This record gives sequence, structure tokens and C-alpha cells, in this order.
Amino acid sequence: MILIWLPLLFAVFSFHVFAGDVIVTVDRFNQSNDAPVRFSICDNEECHTKRDKGYVDIDAELIERTDSFRKYRIKNVAPGEYSLSAYHDLNNSGKLERSGILGIPQEPIGFSRLDVQKVRRHPKWDEVKFTIGENDTPVTVHLVDKFGL
Repeated sequence: MILIWLPLLFAVFSFHVFAGDVIVTVDRFNQSNDAPVRFSICDNEECHTKRDKGYVDIDAELIERTDSFRKYRIKNVAPGEYSLSAYHDLNNSGKLERSGILGIPQEPIGFSRLDVQKVRRHPKWDEVKFTIGENDTPVTVHLVDKFGL
């Protein structure tokens, strides 16, 4: 009986992928209100280039909050390369508000690893990608509310 179960258990556990948590620090809040921060994630360049249509909304647990930053935990993310975006949903609509023709964000937005004072274009994959391993991965997102040239 052991000879039957042992290979089966080995097969099951050998395919187990250890997932880590992502600890996201969001800063540069210019408006002090209780509006939520919403997150989206991509796991490849093709997804990232689709912008709002590519990213998948994810839940994050608020673990720390001050006047200048909020820290969140995104649980059990499989190892790999990702890009993360976050926006401060000022009107609590559940979607990033954009202007009509040009589609310029109307709410503060930020991307993983991107430290700019003004967003002039959608960032490239190599500018915002980061690697998640089996352990907790810290990521910082700086919110920006200035857009254009």
C-alpha cells in the first residue's frame, strides 16, 4: 500500500509552487480622505501593454496606514515577473476615471518601481516589472496626479 501512495504523494508535492506575498507601500497621497486604493497586476509584457484592458483587479489587505502612506499585503502570488498599478479611487467608483478623448487619468495613479513626478505616457514593461519569489516581496508605488507633456 505504501508503494502505491508514496509515488502519488511525491508527484503531488513536486508540482506544488510556493507562492509569496507582495507587500506594497503606496505613498504620495495628496488628498487625505478615506477613498480606497485599487490594485491591478500583469504577469507579462503583452498584458501590460493592453493597459486597463490587460490588468486584472486584485484584492489587497490594508496592514498599515499613516497620513503619508498606506501599506498593503497581496497574498499568495506565484513566483514570476509582474507589473503592478494602483490608483486612489477618489470617488469610490471602482474604476479609474479618465478624460474623454485622450484617456488621461483623472485620479492619482502609480506603477511598481516608477518614481516620477509627472506621468507623460504609459510606462514600458521593463520600467515597472519586478520579480516575486517564494518569500515576501516589497514593492513601492508612488502616486502621481500630474499628467501630460
